[in-house]
Formats: sequence, structure tokens, C-alpha cells
Amino acid sequence: MANQYDPEQHPKVAEFVKLRAAIADEAVRELFPFRFLAVNETFGRLVDATAYNIIDAIGAVPPANGITVHQAKKDLSIPWRRTVTLKFLYEKLSDSGILEREDGRYYLGDARPGDWDTIAAELAEREPGAAVANDILKTLVDNAKIFFAGEATGDEILFAPQQLPLWLKYFSNDNLLYSINNLVGAEALARLVPPDGGPFEVLEIGGGCGSGAEQNLRRLGAGITRYRFTEVAETFARHGEKAARSAAAPSTVVESARLDMNQSWAAQGVEPGTFDAVYSVNCFHVAPDLDFVINEAAKALKPGGAVIVSECIRPTKLARPIHAEIIFDHLDSFTDVATDPVKRPTHGFLTPAAWRATFQAAGLADVTVLPDVDEIAEKYPDFVVGAVVAKRS
Repeated sequence: MANQYDPEQHPKVAEFVKLRAAIADEAVRELFPFRFLAVNETFGRLVDATAYNIIDAIGAVPPANGITVHQAKKDLSIPWRRTVTLKFLYEKLSDSGILEREDGRYYLGDARPGDWDTIAAELAEREPGAAVANDILKTLVDNAKIFFAGEATGDEILFAPQQLPLWLKYFSNDNLLYSINNLVGAEALARLVPPDGGPFEVLEIGGGCGSGAEQNLRRLGAGITRYRFTEVAETFARHGEKAARSAAAPSTVVESARLDMNQSWAAQGVEPGTFDAVYSVNCFHVAPDLDFVINEAAKALKPGGAVIVSECIRPTKLARPIHAEIIFDHLDSFTDVATDPVKRPTHGFLTPAAWRATFQAAGLADVTVLPDVDEIAEKYPDFVVGAVVAKRS
């Protein structure tokens, strides 16, 4: 069936034009077509509707005189760990104008969330591969009461065995909402490959279901001579290894290993100074001790090598929620991390400034962000995708 949605007729097409014009690098600009920008905007509206439906389900919609997070926690007997998620929901709805915030109190605003079913149907028809997000967000709404009552953790809800098919679809190159990170990361990696076809060895950390490896190996082919795919979760690792091997050129040596990034990498078979690139997509931000992980990554590099981190990136000047955080703020592994006023001011996705400070503290002083998320966000605040490249001298 033909897609009835023409992204170039989108109500925000003028904003999309400004965004694309702000991306100076032509190769990177082409990774962000109107098609992606349109589906990302639809997903953002669906997140707002989901956030509202969740607070409605647990009785946390602000009354006429407003409410604070602390008061909602007390009134609804919400466990303290769940207040992180509740705060995100209030902040996200406030950012969208559905709620208003004054002196720490939240009130109903003038805007109203769209109808969840209508937006979900739009997302599914606009981009069928991204429709898996509907199922994941509906899972959050359906389980809101038990989550905020402390009867089940986010991991138990989202990563129950029967949910595995959802995540295989979500962490896929068929899901444009996720694959954009793989595309940007692969572009950053491609720029490091020796033009003379010399040895180029890559270590991927937290490879998940393998969509990042698949993108890299299909794009770069024989340009990668050795690719070491690692993942700590056994269920994901089996799928990831298969995807990597299927995508690799015949001349590429593909290795697979279980690796916990939070433990010594050398003790898990990663010899120091042996890789041209350490690569990771949407993984490092969950490290309880990010300094440890970045230092381990730096040790694994050959002289002149680089760490590439492709993630959602929070614009430095805009302290605002990111759409995808509604899912991951339900997970303790996402929120329970060590913070630092400069290197990691908050849990979750980092800013370009925080990434630079973190890499520089590990001795990786040559840091670039592809594209310049901070500059682009000045014209389009919802731009939150980029790859951070930090080179070893």
C-alpha cells in the first residue's frame, strides 16, 4: 500500500528546511531526509500522548492548584526510585505545553495531547518499520500502575521474555527512529578507514542485536579487516553475532565475545593498543562509571586510533527531555549512574560539552561531534542525533 504521507507537505516542512540547511556537511545532511524528520516529529507527539496517558492512569494529572513531584510521590505512595520517571513525564509534558511549571509546581497548560490511537496509526502508516515504538509505548501505559506502585521494575516489564521480538524490531535498521544512530555512526567510522586499504580493526562494545555492526560491515566491506563484536546480554549477542557475520565481506575477520564494559577489558580478552577504532551505539550512557569505560576504551586503541560513540545527544544549552528517554527512564540501569557537575551532570544522554570533558579527562583531546548538534539545535531544538569522535594522539 502506498504511503499517504508526503513528508515534503508536512506542517513543519519549513523547520525541516532550516535544520537541513544548518548541517554544513553534505554527506551528513543526506542522512537526515524529510522522511526521517517527519517520522521523528510524529514519534514526539506520540511520546507526549503516552506521557499524559501514564500520569492519567496513575492519578497524577495535576489538580487545579498544581502539584510537585514530591507531593505526587507522597499522595500516590510512589517509591522514591520511580520519582525519576515521574519527574521526566512532568518535564516532558511541560516542555510540550501540555503542563505548565511554576516554582516547582506543575499545572495543566493550554495545549492538550493528541489522541494516542490516532497518532500511533499515523506513525505506523508513515513509517511501518517504526511502528514497533507503538507497542513499546503501549506497554508502558498498560503497566503504569504496577510500575509506579513498585510491583514491577522497568526491566521486568520491558524485557520480559515475551517482549524480545519487540526489541529485535526496535534495535533494527528497518526502524528509522533507531537506525539513524547506526547511519551517523557508520559515516563517522568510514572517515577513519585508511584510503590505501591498510589494516583497520574495530572493537564494538554493546553491539546489541547487531544492527550497528550490520550497517558498518555492509557499508565499509573489505575496508574493515577485523571486526570484534561484543555484547554482554546472551539473548541479544546471539542475534548480533549472526547479523555481523552475515554482513561482513569475505576478507573481514569477524570475532564475537561476551564483554561487560564495566569490568576490566584486558581481563576479558581485549589487549591494550590493538584496535584502530572502539565503536559503540547508544550504550556508553548507561555505564555506572563512565570515566572507567572511556579509560578502558582509550587503552584499547592503537596510536592514532579513535573512539566513536553514536547516540542521542542532549544539546548543551537546552536542558530539555529527549523523546526516547520516556522508554529508558523506566530502567534503573539508565538512571542509576555516577554523575559529575561537568563530565556528566545528569543521567541519560550526554551533551556535547559533557562528552568533550569526559574524553579529554581520559587523554583523548581531539574530540569532534558529527554533526555539530549544539549549532543545529539553535535552529531546530529537537535535533538530538550525533556521533562523538575522540582520537588518540
